[in-house]
Amino acid sequence: MRFSIGIDDFKTIRTTASPNGQLSFYVDKSLLIEDILNDGAGVVVIPRPRRFGKTLNLSMLKYFFDMTEDNAALFDGLKIADNKNIMENWQGKYPVIFISFKNLKSQNFEQFKTDLKFVISGCYKQFEYLRSSEKLTVLDKAQIEHYFAEDFADSGFTYSLKYLTEMLKKHHDQNVIVLIDEYDTPLQEAYMYNFFKDAIEPFRNMLGAVLKGNTDLYKGVITRIAKESMFSGLNNLKVYDMTTYRYASYFGFTEEDVRLVCDPAHLADLKSWYNGYTFGDNLTIYNPWSILNFLSNDYKLEPYWINTSSNDLIKESLTADKMEGVKTLIDGKSIVVGIEPFTVMDNLKGNKTAFWNLLFMAGFLTLDADKKMRIPNKEIQYFFEKIVLEWFSGSGNTQFLSDFLTALITGFAEKVQICLSSIMMESFSFHDVDILKKESFYHGFLLGLSLGLKGRYTIKSNRESGFGRYDIALYPNNPTKDAGVIIEVKMNQESAEGAILQIQDKAYATDLRLHGCQTIHLYGIHFDGKQVTTKLVTELQPSCPCN
Repeated sequence: MRFSIGIDDFKTIRTTASPNGQLSFYVDKSLLIEDILNDGAGVVVIPRPRRFGKTLNLSMLKYFFDMTEDNAALFDGLKIADNKNIMENWQGKYPVIFISFKNLKSQNFEQFKTDLKFVISGCYKQFEYLRSSEKLTVLDKAQIEHYFAEDFADSGFTYSLKYLTEMLKKHHDQNVIVLIDEYDTPLQEAYMYNFFKDAIEPFRNMLGAVLKGNTDLYKGVITRIAKESMFSGLNNLKVYDMTTYRYASYFGFTEEDVRLVCDPAHLADLKSWYNGYTFGDNLTIYNPWSILNFLSNDYKLEPYWINTSSNDLIKESLTADKMEGVKTLIDGKSIVVGIEPFTVMDNLKGNKTAFWNLLFMAGFLTLDADKKMRIPNKEIQYFFEKIVLEWFSGSGNTQFLSDFLTALITGFAEKVQICLSSIMMESFSFHDVDILKKESFYHGFLLGLSLGLKGRYTIKSNRESGFGRYDIALYPNNPTKDAGVIIEVKMNQESAEGAILQIQDKAYATDLRLHGCQTIHLYGIHFDGKQVTTKLVTELQPSCPCN
């Protein structure tokens, strides 16, 4: 069987054959067309993770409705072809604008405007015939002429797509279908490079003009990765996120889809690695990108999907005070987060709920039966462990993190302090000053560092032991060989010495002794901004006198 990796053009997949005449494998999602037509919303918005078939499905819609060429044969043998009414009355009957922003990744506002003009101009050039249309007046043609070039004025953004729908309606005497793919990709880049507020304005104006109150619009369909608040004023828009039943089966592979192409012997592994997403009413979904790569790479179980993007936005938004939640997720548990109707991207660092919602909408988290967020599968588990190590290793220096962890569990207090001071100076700037005033930040910071010991140690935090609750404890899997560790965090007027006294007075090491630890390192760590002071006391358990 032939698998097309990275090809998201419907026509290409349906027509391009290998030398032996074999067409690419295609999972039939054509009934999406019927559901879009039956949807009463004027504009349908479907947020889904990347590589879950958004562009391919929009491409399918384009080829189905487009009246400028005969594409009926592309749908032969698909489920939609059985609906004669839809095929006769809607297939090939509309002018279609299909514009994708998923490759628009600018690093400053001026470049953003240049790149956006290039995309808009490229969209216009698909309708070159409008320049000579006998149904358009001289004034009509003058109104759109400058959009065929790539140097139109910035003020032209707002009505660029609106004017195009108007002229297409005049030429074809038929309302227009507008398909917009991943408009939020350039906005995520804008957030990363600190021009989000500048970039969102032309987008809001341009898409608002073409989608709201546009009498030349028949239907709009928008896909995106994350939800964003800029469309909240559009009353003809309906958002179908991953919690809604409608459209749930059209993005990603269902169990039935996977069974069509995979040997049953592989299903258990595929479930644990690439399944686990819950869309709509408990419909479980497989990551399609990972499944296709698994089939194309001799059935190797690898984290294919998480390497399809830099994930810089998530790394940028991850802060130490979120590490408690990250640890809970890595431990296989769920976290309680309210699902927001819109995620405001310009506050991802300060708003924990927005951060977790971004991870949910981007496919790094899913919902369990109780509507709590959890990691869906082993591939994403690998991502979380990897991103934590990258975040704390500083500039990719994984040896630095390894040195810190070795010093921590061997009781080399001076090295622990040097490493902590170094990573504090490298990782945090004056922008983090408010965060650096919170004890929870330092607690999460140390907790995240400790996750590098996962597999050798069990990391626990805020648990009862003795007469109180310790901050962090490291339980070795082999307590007769490796030392146990207790960490108490202090800041402001308190001291590292005071932390040690608290550990001893509250008998926090009791549970580690019961665990069988022969050696226990007690760390008091005091933070003052980026300044770190470390105090260590090591307790040795007497050997058992038994013969």
